[in-house]
Amino acid sequence: MTTKGGPKDTDDGDRTRQSALRNRLRNGLTPRLGPNGHQAIAAVLKSSGMTHVYSLPGSPMYATLGACAEAGLTVVGCRSQFGALSAAMAHNYQAGKFCAVALCSPAPGVTNCITSLSDARSNRWPMLLIGGVVEPIEAQSKAPLGETIQGPPRFQSFDGAAAVAPCCKAVVKLEDRAALTSQICEALELAQTRPCGPVFVEVGPSVLNARCSQEVAPAAKAKPAASSLAIPQFDQAQRPVLILGEDLRWHSAATADRIRQLQSLLEHLQLPVLATDMGRGILADDHRLSVFLAKEEALKNCDHLLLCGAPLDWRFGARNFLGAKVPVEHVHAGFEHLLTVLSVARPQPGRVHWVDDLAQVQECALTKLRRQAEAGEASWAMNALCEVLGRWVPKNAVTILESGLALSSGHKFWPVQQPFARMTAGQNGTMGLGIPFALGAALRELQLPRAHRRPVVALVGDLGVGLAAGELETATRTGAKLLIIVADNGGINGRDFQDNWFPVQAPDAIRYSARVDYAQVARGWGAGGVKVSSAAALKKALATGLGGDGPMVISVAMAAFAEDLQHGSTGENDGI
Repeated sequence: MTTKGGPKDTDDGDRTRQSALRNRLRNGLTPRLGPNGHQAIAAVLKSSGMTHVYSLPGSPMYATLGACAEAGLTVVGCRSQFGALSAAMAHNYQAGKFCAVALCSPAPGVTNCITSLSDARSNRWPMLLIGGVVEPIEAQSKAPLGETIQGPPRFQSFDGAAAVAPCCKAVVKLEDRAALTSQICEALELAQTRPCGPVFVEVGPSVLNARCSQEVAPAAKAKPAASSLAIPQFDQAQRPVLILGEDLRWHSAATADRIRQLQSLLEHLQLPVLATDMGRGILADDHRLSVFLAKEEALKNCDHLLLCGAPLDWRFGARNFLGAKVPVEHVHAGFEHLLTVLSVARPQPGRVHWVDDLAQVQECALTKLRRQAEAGEASWAMNALCEVLGRWVPKNAVTILESGLALSSGHKFWPVQQPFARMTAGQNGTMGLGIPFALGAALRELQLPRAHRRPVVALVGDLGVGLAAGELETATRTGAKLLIIVADNGGINGRDFQDNWFPVQAPDAIRYSARVDYAQVARGWGAGGVKVSSAAALKKALATGLGGDGPMVISVAMAAFAEDLQHGSTGENDGI
């Protein structure tokens, strides 16, 4: 006899819920009429290699998400549209392929996605956002007999496609149920075509609720003719520089064998490397040829510049440092072509002196940076925090830098040793990305065998945690293991803005209250949380967080942490 609430009741309840889900998706119509739009979207995403769908659910997309779950896709319900898209982008970046998309509801659901779409476009990352739209009454009246129209007509009527168009690579309006599969296939392909970028697909209830037994097949794409890519000519250069960027992530896999080949060729050619923040680690920061702190010296004195995976943009001072007559050659962003280019190049004996000079400049720059910030200043404390994190966080970790100070200090003092293991706020400098990026990266790690999973550690400011703390609940619910370190300095750039721009007696307007306990905030969202004020306490908390199974927040009281370090504490004698 099975008691109430036992296994049999649980199984029966699961079957009942599954049956109800199928009935809602079918809306009482016979299978011979074909799948509805919700089911068709799920099927094409599944067949196109997507594995995850991120969303803050809303009408009319509830049934779409249910169809995705029934099709075997992993649906991640987030606390905000911004968090959903940001997590999906990070998931794709860490996977090194396009496998996660996002869904949103109409009107505010769409406009809440604009920042993330702008991030994807600026960073040149693939993304597909499928958004609902409220249709006019005449459009909804075209739905087949017996279909249920979700949501009241005209409520939240808004042209979301027009609103997001400036931030997208393309906008697609699904207005024909028969062409739905074909159009989504085209949108997925377009998002991944160079340069990668976001595509917005708008769909309303008349298409979502319609059924179709014969769909328009995706058009067969003719394979582009093989083109012979130009081989850069830098054999005679005595002072060449190679710039590597994160665009390499999307067009060929960074296998261990390819990375070893690349390192061997760079050493053979004595070719120094400058890398973007997220391109770091392709050549480890401690490698002699990695000269990211000698950027100005390298660009001012080089006689040949190769660009691969990044444009010569603001991150490198545009052309401010580069001589007007220096040849700049673009190398196709793909490991295969990069290896081909380097394998046919010839070394020059004189380059060893060029590399030695840049290595010396790099070392002097690091020494100077350590002396620049005075003890007790916010920049000094952040430098120190990043330096200890560089020692105590595992070298294979995925690390994320968000706040302004964290980006500046982390770039200099927290080394990157693995390819594509560093994520930042990107080309837009968007704040609030740290926690969603960590969520997406951690959910990607969950797809890997346990022995191959890497730790995910994000350093965020108090501004960033305030913008995205809700996604800690998403991480707890989904089993994502991530570690968030909050540099709590009492506001945006600490006290600087308030003290520099407001009258002395003005009330605190942009200086945050020191009474905010971010560790307690984390516990409120279901994550672990601890507040630390010393190096020893930080090291102990890192050990706990890295050894745990779920999300954890370590809030570092920066003023007290800096004071502790000034008294000579390093935490080195406290075991981790």
